[in-house]
Amino acid sequence: MTLKEFGENLEKLNEAYEQLRKKYQKPEIGKTIDVSGIKWLVLDKLEKGYLVISNEFYGCSRKFDSDCNDWESSDLRNELNTDLRKKIENELGVDSLVEFERNLLSLDGQTEYGTCRDFVSLISVDEYRKYRKLLPNTERWWWTLTPDSTPCNNDGKWLRVVSPSGDVNINSYNRSNGVRPVCIFSSSIFESEE
Repeated sequence: MTLKEFGENLEKLNEAYEQLRKKYQKPEIGKTIDVSGIKWLVLDKLEKGYLVISNEFYGCSRKFDSDCNDWESSDLRNELNTDLRKKIENELGVDSLVEFERNLLSLDGQTEYGTCRDFVSLISVDEYRKYRKLLPNTERWWWTLTPDSTPCNNDGKWLRVVSPSGDVNINSYNRSNGVRPVCIFSSSIFESEE
């Protein structure tokens, strides 16, 4: 390689780095960022990263599960934590997502489902209430991970969903609704503005 070719390659690398740096600048709460071809709404700045929710629906409507309303064992959880996680990590790297705890408390206060840990998840009803001011109404119904109740109350069927007008309603796990994944992007993937 000649010195001229080396200089041209170095210039191309610098241009590519600058494009990536601009693409992944430090996000602001309430703003949208584009990662892995998905527009993400920044909900919060947490200790290890940025809590984000898909600002658009992820693919077509999907069933929550074919068997029950428990997020930990659901088909949808499996899909998000395998397919979508892989898509994000292929673009940003293996350490780009922060694993976080999900509280599976039911709407009526049952703790039977406990907690689980996800890299990609759904929002809970409590989180929806907390961040509602940042979440405009949508044209479709969409899932939360919050069950209405649990089998200890003879209910393993119903979950809470968000309606197009923004109210929280109820639907069965085997019906189709929109999916708005939620995850935490590691702070390390964003350039400091300092």
